[in-house]
Amino acid sequence: MKAVIKVSLYVALGDSITAGYGVASPFSFPNLYANFLRRHDKALHVLNLGVNGLTTSGLLNLLKFNQGFRHSITQASLITLTIGSNDLLRLIDSMHQRLNQSQIPLIFVNMNKTLGLVGQEIRILNPNVVVKVATLYNPLTGWVPYANYYGLVQGMIDKANAIIITWARSFGEVVVYLDREFKGKEPLLIGQDHAHPNALGYQVIAKAFARY
Repeated sequence: MKAVIKVSLYVALGDSITAGYGVASPFSFPNLYANFLRRHDKALHVLNLGVNGLTTSGLLNLLKFNQGFRHSITQASLITLTIGSNDLLRLIDSMHQRLNQSQIPLIFVNMNKTLGLVGQEIRILNPNVVVKVATLYNPLTGWVPYANYYGLVQGMIDKANAIIITWARSFGEVVVYLDREFKGKEPLLIGQDHAHPNALGYQVIAKAFARY
């Protein structure tokens, strides 16, 4: 059985999935995950630094220039990270317009480079912190009228996840495979905006972070 991580400060980094978009704060996945961790570490504090709309470059800027953000990283024993979805969303001006495929290669080049710098910055600030990084899920399965985008979007997500997994492993981070948790269950776990998890979806995410 995998050993339980004992922490005093858990810092949640990332985009709107970390911020808990669509649910009240107690039902965000970092708070749900923290409740699990407190079974083994009653002194645990959780700091949710999730930012709606955050991209990999936005995260890098926070890590490099936001002093409060940097200090929190230095104090953390555990970090979770959800990032990358908003990099891909740049490609879509509107779900009713054609995807701008010409930008796809550059998006992935930039994501790969930026994640490398993010990993370096985290390890400079806190070499020994445990970092858990989530893969991306495809929210479009089965949703009309968005289902027509599924194949193309899935291909981009697969490419992004390959980058995230390789990057995470290169920095000794734990990969949490959210794509596997959501696959085939999207209508059950995703909210009415067809993008963010619903309350049950956030529970699934919290359990996944606890399990990996």
